[in-house]
Amino acid sequence: MSPDDALLACANADPPPIDGARSEPPIDGARSELSTTAAPDSAPAAPDSAPAAPDHPRAGPDHPRAGPDSAPAAPDHPRAPAAPDSAPGPTPRGDTTERLRALLDVARELTRTFDLSTILRTIVRSVNWLVGTDLAIISLRVDDQVLRPVAWDGLPADVGSLAPLPAAAPFVADLLAGRTWTCDDAAEPPAGLELVAWKHYAAHALVPLMRDGHAVGLLEAAWREPHAWSAEELAFLEMIASQAAIAIHNADAVAESHRWAAQLAVLQASISRLNRLNSVESVGRAIVEETRRIVDYHNCRVYLLQPPDLLEPIASGGEVGSYADIPADLLRTKVGVGFTGWVAQHDEPLVLDDAGADPRGARIPGTPDLAESMVVVPMHFDDRVIGVVTLSKLGLRQFDKRDLRVMSILADAAGSAIESARAFEEVHRREREMRSLLALSGEVAATLDPQRAAHLAARHIANVFEADSVAIILWRRERNGIATLGMYPQPEGPVPEFRGLDAHPLLKRVMAEQERTVVRTDDPLADPAEAARLRELGMAMSVFVPLVAQNAAIGLLRLRFVAPRPFDAAALDFAQAMANEAAMALENARLYEAARDLADHDPLTNFYNYRYLHERLGEELLRARRARRSVGLLMIDLDDFKLVNDTLGHRVGDQVLRWAADLIGSALRESDVPARYGGDEFAVILPDADRVAARAVAARIVGAFRDAAFQVTDRPPVSIGASIGIASFPADAHLAGELIAAADADLYRAKRTEADRAADDDPAPARHDDCAGANAETDRPADEVADGADRPAEDPGASTHRLPVA
Repeated sequence: MSPDDALLACANADPPPIDGARSEPPIDGARSELSTTAAPDSAPAAPDSAPAAPDHPRAGPDHPRAGPDSAPAAPDHPRAPAAPDSAPGPTPRGDTTERLRALLDVARELTRTFDLSTILRTIVRSVNWLVGTDLAIISLRVDDQVLRPVAWDGLPADVGSLAPLPAAAPFVADLLAGRTWTCDDAAEPPAGLELVAWKHYAAHALVPLMRDGHAVGLLEAAWREPHAWSAEELAFLEMIASQAAIAIHNADAVAESHRWAAQLAVLQASISRLNRLNSVESVGRAIVEETRRIVDYHNCRVYLLQPPDLLEPIASGGEVGSYADIPADLLRTKVGVGFTGWVAQHDEPLVLDDAGADPRGARIPGTPDLAESMVVVPMHFDDRVIGVVTLSKLGLRQFDKRDLRVMSILADAAGSAIESARAFEEVHRREREMRSLLALSGEVAATLDPQRAAHLAARHIANVFEADSVAIILWRRERNGIATLGMYPQPEGPVPEFRGLDAHPLLKRVMAEQERTVVRTDDPLADPAEAARLRELGMAMSVFVPLVAQNAAIGLLRLRFVAPRPFDAAALDFAQAMANEAAMALENARLYEAARDLADHDPLTNFYNYRYLHERLGEELLRARRARRSVGLLMIDLDDFKLVNDTLGHRVGDQVLRWAADLIGSALRESDVPARYGGDEFAVILPDADRVAARAVAARIVGAFRDAAFQVTDRPPVSIGASIGIASFPADAHLAGELIAAADADLYRAKRTEADRAADDDPAPARHDDCAGANAETDRPADEVADGADRPAEDPGASTHRLPVA
């Protein structure tokens, strides 16, 4: 093969002339990055004239092959002592047996150490010592693209550093395939091929370092003067190259085992730390931190798979601004999108030498194009992917298979730690939920007022979910609408009034179908009405959960948030549990209120009953006493009611009582409290009313009776009259019983006055029986419905409030 087909890097500056004497500088170490292993105690120390090559020769920076002076200079010295320490003496030329013995000594020397720098120095010295050449160079493979010089002997110090060889060049690739190349004499280098110091070295040979059919590098040898390479010399070069390949492989294997042992130690400590953590967030941070101890990176991200296909970043760490400045919401991705999504979908790790050139990647909006390398590995638990860890580093080919291997182990350990943390968090979440449910139950059970219970439930639920607004809304089925019962924050005024459901199909679906719903303003499929309302209020998200009691929806729970947040199925389940607890409490309060309402009301007239009248009057007097206000009380008795019972029957009498209650109620204020006192007697509490205001109310009631008549089926209308007694606090009494007695006495005076007038006009007896109460049950004690003989004597100065309505 012609050397014109290949290219080797050449010196840009001519080296200075080399003396003809056989004296050469000490062995120069190569600039490199391959880590080395210390030689065993049995290995001889490296000669002082041959400084050790730096670590990692396979990953060093590119540099000119014979550029500016960069190799350290050293004084010349006789060449013979440059042989390995175990084989001193002159070069064993001409005597094959001696050369073979020397080669055997070199092989033994190479087996006594696993220190790569010592091995490399021994090889290049042995070439010049055994073969007698003037120059020897070893270049090792870094990857499929580069062979980097790592050791040399016989090169003048002022020649400078050596550039890497292009492994992909046809000529070099042919050598790496196993071919040996020689040049006996060349005044000028072949076209496209220049070796080191071509002007000072005339004969060249390149021999591949083969190991198991694979070339790990090249051995170069050269003479200053023209020289015909003999078969024996080439055979010795090939034997040395073979021994060198074995020794280098062994050194790499030992170094790799040492590196792996060190990494395993770090891995063990890292995994131990991960397993001690009990929150997913802390495990994510630990993955970022512990990875730094094992693999160098510029950015590390940890993603968790949130069903069905969301990959949510839970931790990120970076030192370079291009990585560190990326907002977390831009890192969120889905299964199948980008390298992270590809690994999650295919469950295969990736090592990317040039991430920008791989079509599986997806560019993050707003970020620059970078030359970067990546490692992307899946996290597993129970043979399923639960997340992904990605490493990024600026530059090409920054990661290798070793990084992939160690990251795969760490990622799987992280997966187990995350699931353990999830289980721990789940236990504590359920514990917190139970505590919250118990607290909610305790708060709302402390009151039997439905509205107060709703306000308490809304406040508690808002605190638990950190919601910005919570509403407890009741479903008014009979009116096809909703009414807000409780809110957080609690409004200063009344809660929002009744609204029809025709304009809110979403709310009706939540209740009718018991469907839980999350509405986000950034969701194009969100309910338009609710999304518009959210934007109007400056909110980003709503959550609707039905209030269910005894398997029936009685309303809904609404939570609103200013900022969007994850609200998964577990959160919805907990919200439903709290809504159900609130619904039970509200239903209990409603049932209690209904029972209390039945206990407080007269079933015939739906007015409050005698017991409630006394209880409420005491409360009103207490408030009035504190506020220094008045309270009025009316006692009302229907005239001629006994005649109705006697002539028309008790069923019609009951109808008359209901009719009379409606008339009385129509003349009252909203704040007034009407009650059926017993039989055909009624009482009305008038808050904030003195005697003058009470007299005005009494006049309205009398007027209502005067202007109306009870209509009996198939009979003429029946006129019913009413007598009213008035008393006020504090003018007439200070206690509830005293105020009732005062109003009752005033009523008796009114009835007696009317009776006296009737006697003057008609000698027939008056038709006023104070005990005409057989039409319905009454809570009034028997001693309080006694006839007029038990009433106080008439006050001559009392005014009459009875007007005939016939």
